[in-house]
Amino acid sequence: MAALLETLEAPSPERLAEYRAEGWWRESTFLDDLARASRERPGHPAVIGYLDGAHERTLTYAELAATVDRFAGAFTELGVGRGDVVALYLPNRWMFTPLLLACHRVGAVVATVGPPLADWELNLVLEATSAKLCVTVDTFEGIDYAARLAAATSAALEHRVVVGNASATGAMSFGEFFLDTPWEERHTIDPSAALGPTEPALLLSSSGTTGPMKTIAHSQDTVYSSVRAVSVPHGITADDVIAIPHYATHMAALSYSNYMALLVGGTCVMQDTNTDMNLLLDLVARHGVSWLYAAPGYLVNACAAQQEKPRETGTLRHIVSGSAPIQPQLIDDVRGAFGVEPHALWGMTENGAVTITRPDDPPGWAAHSDGSPVPWMEIRIAEDPEADPDAPDGVGRLLVRGASQCLGYAGQRETYEASVDADGWFDTGDLAKDDGRGGIRITGRRVDLIIRSNAIKIPTLAIEAVLLRHPKITEVVLVGYPDPAVPGTELACAVVVFEGEPPTLEELHEHLEKEGVARVMWPDRVQFVWQLPKNSLGKVIRQPLRERLETAPVPRA
Repeated sequence: MAALLETLEAPSPERLAEYRAEGWWRESTFLDDLARASRERPGHPAVIGYLDGAHERTLTYAELAATVDRFAGAFTELGVGRGDVVALYLPNRWMFTPLLLACHRVGAVVATVGPPLADWELNLVLEATSAKLCVTVDTFEGIDYAARLAAATSAALEHRVVVGNASATGAMSFGEFFLDTPWEERHTIDPSAALGPTEPALLLSSSGTTGPMKTIAHSQDTVYSSVRAVSVPHGITADDVIAIPHYATHMAALSYSNYMALLVGGTCVMQDTNTDMNLLLDLVARHGVSWLYAAPGYLVNACAAQQEKPRETGTLRHIVSGSAPIQPQLIDDVRGAFGVEPHALWGMTENGAVTITRPDDPPGWAAHSDGSPVPWMEIRIAEDPEADPDAPDGVGRLLVRGASQCLGYAGQRETYEASVDADGWFDTGDLAKDDGRGGIRITGRRVDLIIRSNAIKIPTLAIEAVLLRHPKITEVVLVGYPDPAVPGTELACAVVVFEGEPPTLEELHEHLEKEGVARVMWPDRVQFVWQLPKNSLGKVIRQPLRERLETAPVPRA
């Protein structure tokens, strides 16, 4: 693991001094926030967790602090400490937050694995991060996650921990080992073991567009800056109740649910069945949720659920969306369903939130803008040398830099450095234009990446490499085309050059399932061509294929 972390960029003394002087970074950590909250408001709910639609457990701040101590003792008993990696392959369950903080306490780095990811992606993450321990659930939404973990082949993995029935796969029982054993009475954790604010703390996997999955490293300082990009403009306080249906294994939910609630001493509400918008609205009414983040696809379904069965949602002060442009119709639907003006947010796993619309922006501004940057993040629109000559004036490459920018790609220093220029500007791969009020509007992407309505990104090159192993396929590219259900997002089409009989969509799905690829990565349709359009260097030109699909969209498969 040490070699992996050496591929990251530590902040220079000059940058560290500047960011701390400005208050963008700090000398304290989220463990200090926990200590303060448990001292000042011990009985206030910190985490409220739901399992299968029913309340599972609530942790007050005093209970959260005690649970972190117990989990830290459990890690110590297993020999997990500074420099080790703990993988969390979990849906949104109450134990996610204390496990996260317990890793910070013992100096371990957390690697997250999203529940939509299957055997193939799980192995990629475990091997890329050299995780020593992995925690998952026994089953979730009909899938045997314990079996997936049991089949993992990473040589570095020493401990497999399962929440629920662990005996079926011979894994360690989370309940017996972590919950029921008073490890805090047997191990006193040395405070010096805890991760400092600038050290790598999180390894978040994101879809690669030019190669393998990227392992994006963040410190508590970079996450702190990302959290404040939301908490400051929207005035989030200890009285706020935060709900984000997206999985906490992803940057947005991790930052603005788990960490933001902790930073302000507020409450985080977690639901494991993350696509159930009826449950989400029930929780808004039951717990007085005041701040909600959801991708456009979630908001479309939430508006429909509220119209079908109205709930009391008057506590909602802010509804925020990201991952795709917000359309005017969605703004009208949100206003009509909840009486709230929706806000837009733009960011990446590499930097969390960078721009956000604010309460003092004009009504409906989220339909025209993805927001303006916070003071600790800079944005710049640069000329795109590969721009379409017919592209609108003012559209260019979106570059960013600042306090929430990640530490790099663990194990892929050259890949990260190729995205950063000599002045520290990170090329996001997105195209944007000036919104006229100091912010940006995302207009498209320069990279070959497909983003679904639920914010899941499909790594096109990686999935294409798997599809090429199908015996009937000689060449294939994945191309995005408009999702008719949620404007601004995409479905995926496999454009195939075949040999012999053309493969059916069902055959492609069967092949991907056998390869262990998550269902969310599968194409929604297939189209056949005799040859793929290519440039003089032999690289596939995707735009003509994309244009063909956009002119003749078809329903979901």
